[in-house]
Amino acid sequence: MQGALKYFTDIEDPRSPRNQKHPLVMLIGTTLLASLAGIDSFSGFADFTEAHYETLSEYFDFPYGYPSHDTYQRLWDAIAPSQFYKSFLLFTASLKKLTQTFINLDGKTICHSGREKALHIVTAWCHANQLVLAQEKVDSKSNEITALPKLIELLDLKGRIVTIDAMGAQREICSQIIAQGGDYVISLKGNQGNLHQNVADYFSDPKLLYACESSEENDKGHGRLEQRIAFSSGAIDWLQKEHQWPGLKSIGLVNSFVEKNGKKYEEQRFYISSLSANAKLLNQAARMHWGIENQLHWRLDVVFNEDGACIRNDNAAENIDILRKWALNSLQKCKQKPDQSIKSIMRKNAMSFKHLMDSVKKIVLAGT
Repeated sequence: MQGALKYFTDIEDPRSPRNQKHPLVMLIGTTLLASLAGIDSFSGFADFTEAHYETLSEYFDFPYGYPSHDTYQRLWDAIAPSQFYKSFLLFTASLKKLTQTFINLDGKTICHSGREKALHIVTAWCHANQLVLAQEKVDSKSNEITALPKLIELLDLKGRIVTIDAMGAQREICSQIIAQGGDYVISLKGNQGNLHQNVADYFSDPKLLYACESSEENDKGHGRLEQRIAFSSGAIDWLQKEHQWPGLKSIGLVNSFVEKNGKKYEEQRFYISSLSANAKLLNQAARMHWGIENQLHWRLDVVFNEDGACIRNDNAAENIDILRKWALNSLQKCKQKPDQSIKSIMRKNAMSFKHLMDSVKKIVLAGT
């Protein structure tokens, strides 16, 4: 257990000395354990600690008995998110190195969070390892464009391919990715003047389209059939003369055809990339980026009840968001088989304290 608690030792206790009856490490540690068992509220953290009080006493000091839900709420309201986030980064860095080149960046608004405006968090996700690598909160008076450079700065991009939606189609962001040794694949919309229209016009010409390299992928699962046909072209001198885009080497198109519940959907997406024309790689990048919605954001909403938590204080909302991702990264290392669900592990952790502590041991081993 001590191996799991070492990441909390540098967090400063924000409470006044007279309010430090319950040890800081105990409060943070029991919150994390409760999160690994699927608990998602301050009252739930208190109930978890009370229910397992005798067993938890073997690992933590309880000089004043088990804490109340108000104690948990006041603490997470007071802890500086920047300090807790540093601890999260240390923990994530201790896990195994990335095994794939794709890093996906995308934002998500946490519904019913914050006092004046809901928190919006931009996250870096590694599909292959199913890990959150880093995140950056979007300022309440700004948007993702200001948060993305700060997030990218935290990442080791050497040999990596960064995928971003149309918000990332900014010259400064592309230049930063290239400067940090990475490559980019970024989707386009109408937010960059006529760049999107120029690329769309190019692929609308049948002669140019079918002269491109192409790649087809088909996926099936959960009653959903999807066919993706990607086209990629490196013949972009005409485009660069007008736009002079940093590091741009190719443009692409991905046509998606989806059939679900008897209904058919079709979508076209256009891309710019610092990679040489490679339709197969473009198809993979498009699929990987969709994974951040299907895997990370879906899990946060459905498995961790993020949008239903209704935490209004900004510090607490951001801290608990970091905690959810800490738990997600941790539980990913507890899988006994690849297809075991995170929800299954959480249920077993809730049913058996022994199973919960076995999970902690696996997490500690993954970080050594």
